[in-house]
Amino acid sequence: MQESRQRRLTVYWLAALLCLVAAAITFIKVKYLDFSFNDKTSFYYQADATLAFEAKKGADVKLSISLPEKTSLYYFGRDPSGDPRFKIVHKDGLARAAAEFVCTDSGWQNISYRFKIIPKSGAEESNDINPPGNNVKAPQVSDAIKIAANKLVKKIDPESGMTPREFAPALLKELAAMPPEQKKLFSPLSGSSGTLEAANLILSLKGIHARIVRGIFLNEQARSAQASQFLEVWCKDAWIMFKPSSGEIQSTKDFLVLQRSGKSLYEIAGASNSSLRFSVTKVPQGAASLNRIRADVIGNQKLSDFSLFSLPASEQNVFKRLTLLPLAILFIVIARNIIGIQTMGTFMPVLIAMAFLEMNLVSGLLCFGIILTVGLSIRFWLSKLNLLMVPRISAVVVVVILIMQAISIAGNILKLPDFMSVTFFPLIIIAWTIERASTTWEEDGASHTIKQLTASLVTAVFSYLVLSNSYLQYLLYTFAELNLAILGIILLLGTYTGYRLTELLRFKSLADK
Repeated sequence: MQESRQRRLTVYWLAALLCLVAAAITFIKVKYLDFSFNDKTSFYYQADATLAFEAKKGADVKLSISLPEKTSLYYFGRDPSGDPRFKIVHKDGLARAAAEFVCTDSGWQNISYRFKIIPKSGAEESNDINPPGNNVKAPQVSDAIKIAANKLVKKIDPESGMTPREFAPALLKELAAMPPEQKKLFSPLSGSSGTLEAANLILSLKGIHARIVRGIFLNEQARSAQASQFLEVWCKDAWIMFKPSSGEIQSTKDFLVLQRSGKSLYEIAGASNSSLRFSVTKVPQGAASLNRIRADVIGNQKLSDFSLFSLPASEQNVFKRLTLLPLAILFIVIARNIIGIQTMGTFMPVLIAMAFLEMNLVSGLLCFGIILTVGLSIRFWLSKLNLLMVPRISAVVVVVILIMQAISIAGNILKLPDFMSVTFFPLIIIAWTIERASTTWEEDGASHTIKQLTASLVTAVFSYLVLSNSYLQYLLYTFAELNLAILGIILLLGTYTGYRLTELLRFKSLADK
């Protein structure tokens, strides 16, 4: 008894110490290091432009990457934690990050340029619309291209009464639906790049100012994505961007232009099979102060970057998704040990909730329901064959894969992209859930099984609401030490041996008597 009391006391002291350390670190960050509890202020964007290429050992590689154009909304600066081989060069009034080096290895290689995008305090978008000249310089093309372009223009606008704002989206839609071999007359490129280049050519021949724009969105959704590209058309008194596939107007909000008017997005010599991808993440302003203090104390720049905020933007975005897992796990502990909710597997609801993040809640629930229903039906049939456990579960895994493939194909045919993301469901966890649900059905009946599955889904929905909360994500990523407090609370809950809430409801009639 004395030993048990001593252990419990140790847990109390440990939990108190963890909470105290978390509070102290958080206080220092807010008071002295410019960190803030407000996720809308005191931050900058970290952008990584990663150039992948294939080169031979000893090859002399020269490359350059286009940097953002000046804007009234942001300041731009190089991040000192980036690759030191880059230097800034200016050409024709535009800035580029350039590097020259000799390859020390053969095969695929990556080089990244990192820069900061700092929002200007209180700045509003400038009214400087940069109007083009009066005349459009017609491109030099063959007579066959001119004839085909005129034929296409007549088809779209037979009476020549459409304004550029009306004609541009109609042209993009027509080109997007055009067979590739026919579109090659206007552009040798394929996909959306070919559509944009063809539209730019035809608009120029028609006397309408247009240009292709490439840039990045300042969001953290894409872990590593190519630059987005749109068609920018001069419509009477303003430049308007149109999407290449649908012709819809594209909002310029949070869109950062990297390249316009034919200037290359990147150039590389001495290598082949190159591609450029971008990742963007939000970083608290206090992270820069923290790194400077570390550098002063440690005296070593590499050691001073021992921080989540110094990771590549793509990796930071992954950790931001994982940072709320401790909070979701705390919710599971409370649900099971305090409330008394019985779920189909301890952490199954959290893993299912993570899959919902990659889809959306409604489509995720529908996909999960379809997989579970079909999987259980097949599992009941397999039970009649008296198979051994391992082959039976293996068969269920194969069945789940086939169901996922069928859902993904159906989503593609029906143009439902959320259903095509069904592969994010944890395959083995779902197979075990089907196996356990089937066993519970056979041993405890359908009612008990349905109750557990319903409780699991309700818990998964609440976990999804926790994991999808952007402010909680900012809070627990910026102040990662708060996880120590969560750990302390979990340790305290581990000492609870009282009645669960569901048990109090069960025994309420006895207590009343």
